[in-house]
Amino acid sequence: MKHKKIPLKREDLVHEVTISQDGCKIVELERNEEYSLAYGELGVGEKSKEHKMAMQELYYFIQGKGKITINKKEKGIEKGDVIIIPKNAIQKLENIGKETLKFLLIVNPPYDPEKEQILE
Repeated sequence: MKHKKIPLKREDLVHEVTISQDGCKIVELERNEEYSLAYGELGVGEKSKEHKMAMQELYYFIQGKGKITINKKEKGIEKGDVIIIPKNAIQKLENIGKETLKFLLIVNPPYDPEKEQILE
């Protein structure tokens, strides 16, 4: 069994914040052979680029309001929502709220930038 404590504040994270290919600010928190776990943010009025990935994703939203588009179907999201995105689905995320949109993200198999395709 592996046990790891993840800091509750972004500024306490030891990993560097990166801007993903789709435009979200992402910090990878954990990775193994089966999945990767990341923390992400999207600023007020920001949106990700339309993209697809050869990996399944599970988003858990911890702050803010937004909308997510998956294969041309749009859905409002807010704190507490869980969204599962199938692999190879065309997707886009937008912050439509008045605060930073924050989320946890599980990617299975682990995130691989070579398997992400930006479509715009």
